[in-house]
Amino acid sequence: MFSRPLLLVLLGLSCLQSFTMAMSANGASECCFEFHKRPFPMANVVFYKETRFDCTLPGVILTTKRGYRICADPEVDWVKQIIANKDLDKTLTTN
Repeated sequence: MFSRPLLLVLLGLSCLQSFTMAMSANGASECCFEFHKRPFPMANVVFYKETRFDCTLPGVILTTKRGYRICADPEVDWVKQIIANKDLDKTLTTN
């Protein structure tokens, strides 16, 4: 008698969890969980994108000419230089 309501609650919770996981499945690809340590050549970076606000680590995703995506720490000097350079490129091409 007691086990039936408990089983229904557990079943409902497992359905809710799987639905929540499915909703955020694409979100993990927009987060960085570790950063590239060594400086990356600025000439090979096509564009950058900041990670989502709800990621555990704030980061920058650098996309290379070959389509590779590299996570980088936005507080490191070489990453700041790439961001500044790409922002300058955007400014110059829109004017």
